[in-house]
Amino acid sequence: MSEEALVLKDVKKVYRTQTEEVQVLKGINLTIREGELAVIMGPSGSGKSTLLSIAGGLDKPTEGRVVVGGVDITDMSEEELAKIRARKIGFVFQSFNLVRNFTALENVMAPLIFTGLYTWKEAAEIASKMLEVVGLKGHEHKFPGQLSGGQQQRVAIARALAPGPDVVLMDEPTGSLDVDSAVRVLGLVKWLNEALGQTIVIVTHNPELSELATRTFYIRGGLIYEQPPGQILAERIKELKGGAGSRELKSLQLSMLKVKLEALERAASRGVADPGVIEAELKALERRISRLEKLLA
Repeated sequence: MSEEALVLKDVKKVYRTQTEEVQVLKGINLTIREGELAVIMGPSGSGKSTLLSIAGGLDKPTEGRVVVGGVDITDMSEEELAKIRARKIGFVFQSFNLVRNFTALENVMAPLIFTGLYTWKEAAEIASKMLEVVGLKGHEHKFPGQLSGGQQQRVAIARALAPGPDVVLMDEPTGSLDVDSAVRVLGLVKWLNEALGQTIVIVTHNPELSELATRTFYIRGGLIYEQPPGQILAERIKELKGGAGSRELKSLQLSMLKVKLEALERAASRGVADPGVIEAELKALERRISRLEKLLA
């Protein structure tokens, strides 16, 4: 049985003002296992963005616990959370959030450098390979303003995936894209989940995204419900998964994960991070490497 990538236990969130108290989340219990692609749907004001912020350590629950990749992040300081977010959680936002005066390569390198685990050379190597994985080889030195909306979102996805996170959280990832670009990005997201085993959680109001999901949830009134599975992949996504380039990209991913393994082992030997956190990360990383090695055998 696969391990748990993300667990929310009895999570509640209350916002208080001088005159009122608003309970946005009313006891969320959610477990996402490694390799799943979960879609959480809900209308505006349902609490889905608050749920995503808490799952990603950007906000703290009023009550309950949040566990990412086997590490309880609930009571961590902001400094500790920043390091955990850099290594264990990837974010993809509707508005891309790319640094405008950074090239595509530099945008993808940024979270790797921030972790403090990688040398500049290692970060550049991983970033270059990750841009190749998302289909942007040859665009490494272009700035965001020189890329289309769909290409910018693929840079954002590469940036989120580059540190080898336990889970990637996506907030309306196609909301700013035209229909054609949205289809391409969603095909890429599903392929990354299926071919590379990346755990992904998408928050959206678009019911069509449920067709991508291994599991679909619906949030309303601060409570979450699991929905029946949607339809299977479109033929194009199946072709991507089994295509000739699939093995090459698996090999690319494997090489990137091995660089991260070396960096984590180096950090552990230097004592620059919490031993419990490093141990949990090493175990999760070793499982992912083992799965990829079996797929390539």
